[in-house]
Amino acid sequence: MKILITGASGNLASGVTEQLARKHEITLSDVVRVETAFTYYQADVRQTHALDQASAGVDVIVHTPAFHGIHMGKHSEQEFYDLNITGTFQMFQSAVRNKVRRVVWLSSMSYYGSDFYAYTKKIGEQMCQFYHERHGIEVIMLRPADFTPYADIRNYGERLLHGGVDRRDVIEAVVLAAECTSTFGAYRIIRHDSFTNDDVKAYSESPVEIWDRLYPGAKKIIEACKFKLPSEIRVTDLSKEKEELGYTPKYHFGTFIQEFTRDGMIIS
Repeated sequence: MKILITGASGNLASGVTEQLARKHEITLSDVVRVETAFTYYQADVRQTHALDQASAGVDVIVHTPAFHGIHMGKHSEQEFYDLNITGTFQMFQSAVRNKVRRVVWLSSMSYYGSDFYAYTKKIGEQMCQFYHERHGIEVIMLRPADFTPYADIRNYGERLLHGGVDRRDVIEAVVLAAECTSTFGAYRIIRHDSFTNDDVKAYSESPVEIWDRLYPGAKKIIEACKFKLPSEIRVTDLSKEKEELGYTPKYHFGTFIQEFTRDGMIIS
């Protein structure tokens, strides 16, 4: 397939490019100049017709440009609207003009929130549904949990005790979304911890022990690093994501222990 990846310089797009290029013909686009061996178009997705040339002859657009929750307070609501909503609209307009078959659109688990960032994701998903129903474009919407660049390994580990997901799992989800047989849907790209209902009930009384039972060695790391634990845990069901997308997350606090700790201490 010929795949256009927008927002090519971003945290996610750079990793997605590397993976998709193994099997597909890649075209990149971004508002800034990017030095790359791939075909590249410098374009501001907020502008009318900006992606027309880049998306000509393309089978799939992976659309990633957006301001995120971490940008709240640094950018105005107008800026969020212009990039997250207008940018998505202009991308779809180009997709219609060039008869692009599929769009992979990056939503967020913040979709379930109530701030302005969440609002832009709700509107964006409604737009995705409109272009699927009215114009027949296949649209796969991915709702990843937090995978923003972490400050250090300690920060990464603590995030995996809370709502974070590993960037590598998100990249894999985008690759699956570009290639899967599903033609429309929204999918949660989150971490999976194999907690039981009994674990959930007992958690408030012995949280560290619950984590240690699931991931042996967790207690030693949690106490040594003084990790803050979440106030509650949940049983996750990713059967839809697995059946329709093929998504099975590989990374969690247990893999963190294996990759980045030794004898109960974090290693470089």
